[in-house]
Amino acid sequence: MVPLWRRSSARAPAFRCFSQLASSSPLAAPPPPPTPSAAALGQPPLEPHARPLSHLASPLPLGSLLSDRRLATKALARDPERPKRPASPWLRFLAEFRQQRKEVKHKEVMQVAATEWKAMPDGKKSPWIQPYEVEKQKYDKAFKEYSDSGKLDAWKRDPEKPKKPLTPFLEYTGEFRKKNPSLKVTEVTKQASSSWKLLPAEQKAPYERRYEEASKKYKVAMEEYKASGKEAAWKEKKGLTPKEQLKQKEAEKKKKAQELKVAQKAKAAAKKAKDKELKAKKKEAEAIKKAKKTEVEAAKKAKKKATDEAKKAKKAEMAATRKVKAPEAKAPAKPAPPAPSAPPSSGGAFVSAKM
Repeated sequence: MVPLWRRSSARAPAFRCFSQLASSSPLAAPPPPPTPSAAALGQPPLEPHARPLSHLASPLPLGSLLSDRRLATKALARDPERPKRPASPWLRFLAEFRQQRKEVKHKEVMQVAATEWKAMPDGKKSPWIQPYEVEKQKYDKAFKEYSDSGKLDAWKRDPEKPKKPLTPFLEYTGEFRKKNPSLKVTEVTKQASSSWKLLPAEQKAPYERRYEEASKKYKVAMEEYKASGKEAAWKEKKGLTPKEQLKQKEAEKKKKAQELKVAQKAKAAAKKAKDKELKAKKKEAEAIKKAKKTEVEAAKKAKKKATDEAKKAKKAEMAATRKVKAPEAKAPAKPAPPAPSAPPSSGGAFVSAKM
């Protein structure tokens, strides 16, 4: 009979594929430093759906294992009612090895422990295998009860969330599968697809009509579901899925780009308005300068005109003065008035008589 811990390791390849997909996600944490592979070291592969070991109710000192990122994967929010998987024999041995062999360097612990574990006979591994098998049986029973109760499906999807209606093709495929139960799933899909393509429009109409009616009801139900706050409560309880996280990140990136675009547009508009204002101020200053220059030139011109007019008036006055004086200069000189005669005297009479 194959031990339980070996049976559980058969699902390890699927876990490794999941780990590779998770590490390639843009939301995944940066990869840890490269370490030797399990196959190269000869150690058993990790348990499927490995999780941090701090939750294990085990007397073993497993806290030191939390530093090794190979032994745990970062998961989303986990249902607290879900049974917790026990640590594998290899992990139990590794935890004890780290406590007992503290002289071994941290980077060499995995290699040395894996070498000892590989060389150890199966009979000597029973101190770690037997507790694991006991806990594994309890875990399997508890997990079956948990799964059968519907809690597993309820945690994966909110049971109160409305379900999307089947598309016309999917509804037709379901009917085709019931009519052909002997066909494989791949064959059913292939043949149903070919049959659907050849189906006349009038035969597709009932499917399309039912889908349209169901879509309207689904839209109303979803609006009510979101408005009630149940969706927000579920997301807060469960946490965002990688797809939702990526969508949220893209939305935030888009919002940031939009805000940056709006800011750049506002900045450009402010710059344009400032340039326009500066241009208007410059134009106004030039207009004031031009008006002032025109005013100065007009004042100079008026002053010059006044001066010229004053000179002209003075010149005309001088010309008029000369014109008045010219006839006076050309007129004959008037005879001098006769000298006044002397009064008669006796001597004069004598002279006159003598003459």
